[in-house]
Amino acid sequence: MTLQRVSFLDFPWVLDYILATRFNCSLKQIRHAVCSIVLTLRTILSAAVELGILVSQDGDAIDGAVSAKPFIDNMIHVITECLQNFPLCLDSEFFHSFLEPLPSHLRFLCGNFHPLTHMKFEDSAKEKAFEAQTRAITQALSELPSQCSNLEVYMGAQEPVLKQIQLIKEHLRAPLWMLMHDFRSLHREERALVEDVREAVRIATELHAQEVRSCGGGSGPVPTPLWPQLMGETLLLLLPLWKLSALAVAKGQDAFMRMVAAPPLDANLGAQRLLHRLIEVLLSEKEDFLDIVSWFAAEPSSAALLSSGEAVEFLLPEGANDDEFMQFRKDGLLCVQENIPQLQAHLIRLSKQLRALVTEHWRKVVEEVHLYLQLYLRVIEAFLDVQKEVRTFVHNHLFIEVTLGLPLMTWLGMEGGKPSVCASWHRRVPGWLI
Repeated sequence: MTLQRVSFLDFPWVLDYILATRFNCSLKQIRHAVCSIVLTLRTILSAAVELGILVSQDGDAIDGAVSAKPFIDNMIHVITECLQNFPLCLDSEFFHSFLEPLPSHLRFLCGNFHPLTHMKFEDSAKEKAFEAQTRAITQALSELPSQCSNLEVYMGAQEPVLKQIQLIKEHLRAPLWMLMHDFRSLHREERALVEDVREAVRIATELHAQEVRSCGGGSGPVPTPLWPQLMGETLLLLLPLWKLSALAVAKGQDAFMRMVAAPPLDANLGAQRLLHRLIEVLLSEKEDFLDIVSWFAAEPSSAALLSSGEAVEFLLPEGANDDEFMQFRKDGLLCVQENIPQLQAHLIRLSKQLRALVTEHWRKVVEEVHLYLQLYLRVIEAFLDVQKEVRTFVHNHLFIEVTLGLPLMTWLGMEGGKPSVCASWHRRVPGWLI
């Protein structure tokens, strides 16, 4: 049995495909009946659009040109609504939501179409075109009742299959929906953290300006200092390391240290101690961000070990997207290593009073990072539960081995090595998952 790795965000579509592969042969008559109805509705829609064009060219319609447009728009709207949200694999819930309203939609279409049959155009070519479209709509409307009846008959015959498909989707809907909700919560927390960093940068800049003025710098504009922006940029760049530190603690530092000591990393005892200390510095409630900067200035090598490909693979769930950490190894770590000496040079020149005020504000940001990490770990834990449930359920009911992959868990992109908000994660989910 072949193992398929599927990103969590792609799984709803993949599940529809799996169900379609498994059940569509049994639903052949139903699919043909649905296709007939859809084609008929599209015929009406196409003709209604043409009628709308003729009426909008207006001018020479003898009567009803202006009043006819709302009737045409109503027809277009109701057909468009009918043709939305078709799943790849049809199920019982879809058929009831699609078939049951059709009689009322048919009455609505007939009610809006009837006034159009009384329109006349002075231009013979337009009149001929108008009559051709109304004939097409009349013929299509006359076919819909029998097509709906056929679909209802076929549905009755295949009700057990439709219910089985529906039960599979319903079983997986709740855990998938809850996990999607968790991801959105994490996204909101990350955005809030970015805003906290921006606010800390703003406050540090203002405190610097106040000190310059109090020291005789005058009342005019003070040049914007570089170091507050460097602090904010560096903190956001370090988020992948914070995540890996939290994952190492959650998974067990003893097991993690055994892994880095073994080939291919072969970390010696000194490297292991430094790695352990890095994790402590990043997760300690007593350390502030200036302490973290000082640590990186003194000992930059352990960050490379913690973010190595082997460490990331060990710490992340199976099949996880590791682009965030690969990008950190490629660009982020280099930026941090460039920023730290510049930042350290600025920080050691701060007055004791300004340093204390800055430390107080940035300690609060680090506390927010720790709260964000707690949510991050809860989302990872919830994902592992869903991953296990989906794998077991799909194996037992569809006889396929599927492993859900953790999607990208950050909405910060990397442009030129600097954090920037990335909007590409958002996707529209299938109707059955909502």
